[in-house]
Amino acid sequence: MEWESLMMGDAEIALMFSLVAIPLAIWLQIWVRGRKLKRRNQSGLEEFEGTGWAFMSIVVEGTAIIGGLMLVILGTSGIIKYILTFYT
Repeated sequence: MEWESLMMGDAEIALMFSLVAIPLAIWLQIWVRGRKLKRRNQSGLEEFEGTGWAFMSIVVEGTAIIGGLMLVILGTSGIIKYILTFYT
């Protein structure tokens, strides 16, 4: 009986983290899109102040996109873990 309550507690904690991770991932994607839209010129191309700024932007935005995708995977796996634990 004690073991079942511990497993349910783990699943509930995973669900809480998942419910926080998914909106954070969505916010990261919106933030990256906003940065790209701010850099657009009249013809619709992205402009950078220099090569260093372009490289830094690629690294920061790429890390944010990959991190956001990882958060989506983490969030969905936590929700699935909760559903499997609750219904089995």
